[in-house]
Amino acid sequence: MAEARGAQAGRYATVALVGLPNSGKSTLLNTLVGEKLAAVSQTPQTTRGRITGVVNRGPVQLAFLDTPGVHQARHALNQRMLHHVDIALAEADLILWVVDADGFLGPGERDLAKRLKEARQPVYLILNKLDLVSKGRLLEKIAAYKDLLAFREIVPVGAKLAQNLDPLWSILERDAPEGPWAFEDDTFTDQTERSMAAEFIREKILRKTREEVPHGVAVVIRAWTEAGEEAYPEDGPEGGTCIEAEVLVERAGHRKILLGSQGAMISDIRTSAQRELRKLLQRPVRLELRIKVEEDWRDRPDQLDKLEL
Repeated sequence: MAEARGAQAGRYATVALVGLPNSGKSTLLNTLVGEKLAAVSQTPQTTRGRITGVVNRGPVQLAFLDTPGVHQARHALNQRMLHHVDIALAEADLILWVVDADGFLGPGERDLAKRLKEARQPVYLILNKLDLVSKGRLLEKIAAYKDLLAFREIVPVGAKLAQNLDPLWSILERDAPEGPWAFEDDTFTDQTERSMAAEFIREKILRKTREEVPHGVAVVIRAWTEAGEEAYPEDGPEGGTCIEAEVLVERAGHRKILLGSQGAMISDIRTSAQRELRKLLQRPVRLELRIKVEEDWRDRPDQLDKLEL
C-alpha cells in the first residue's frame, strides 16, 4: 500500500500482539482500533491468520498485528497459524505480550517467554482482564512474570472495558521509531470486506456451537453481489448486498450439529451473522449459508491453500 506521507517526518511502528489462546488479543485489537476487526469468542484459537488494525495518533501511526494464540500444533492448519506468529514477530518494531491477568503462569507462558527472550525488539507485558482481578492478585502476577525476561514496560489493561489504555498509548507513541507512515490516513485495516465477513460468520458459529464443532470449521465466501449488478436477485434488499457463504466441516456429525433440529441452529447462526454484517457494511444484507463436509480439511494443504490459511 502506498505510503501516506512520503518522506515527511513522523513516527511509525508495527506492533505485534502475541500470547496464548484466550488471552484477549483480539479484544484488545478491536478496542485499540475502535472497530471490530477480529472475531472474538470464548473458543481458543479463534484467530487463524494475521489481522492488521491501523491507528493514527497525531504524528504517530501504529499498525497492530493480531496473531493466532501460541499453542501446540496438532494439524497442518495449526502449523500455518504458528507461522503467522513467526512472521509477525520478525516484522514487528514492538511486541506486546498479552497475558490473562486472571490466569496462571504455566508451561505455555514459560515457553513463550524463552522465545521472546531471543527477540531483537522491545517486549511489553500487557496484563489483560484487569476487571477480573484484585489489586493484590495483580501485584502477584506482575511479580511472577517480571523475572521471565527484561520487559521494556509492564502495563495492566482491561481490553473489554477499555481500562487503563492511556498509559499504553503513551508508551507506544514514545517508542515508535521515526519514519514515514505505511498506510493512508483513512485506512484502519488491511482486511477486505469479504475476509472480515467470513471471519464474523465463523465467529457466530463458534459462539453458538461452543465445543460441539471445535476447530474443524471454516467459512468461504462463494458469491458477493451488490445492488445494481446484473446478477443481483430481483427480490434482494434495496441498495444492499447478497452474500452466499459455504461452511466447511470435517465430519458429517458436525454438519448435523450445525443444521440443528429442523434447521434451527443454522437459521440462528445466519440471522446473527447477517445482523453483524449489516453493521460491518452499513447497508442491508441477505446472507445464505450452505454446509459442506470436507473430511480432514485441516490436514490437507490443498484445502488450506484454497482457504488462504
